[in-house]
Amino acid sequence: MAKTGSFRKDPNKGTAAVTDRGQPVSSNERQRMIAEAAYFRAMQRGFNGGDPVDDWLVAEREVNRLLPARQHQK
Repeated sequence: MAKTGSFRKDPNKGTAAVTDRGQPVSSNERQRMIAEAAYFRAMQRGFNGGDPVDDWLVAEREVNRLLPARQHQK
């Protein structure tokens, strides 16, 4: 099965970037992208302090900003 999109850490910005933008992203892939971005947020602070829910919500906003609007509307 072909990959629908890639998500990778941008070491210069501390945020994530989406590649293969022309490809639709499945709901499962979007969830994986959010989980990975939330993990990177926690990792950046050494997994100390912070709130996993806040990490998830910030990551979700980042992913939504990077994906075309039609891919993250409910």
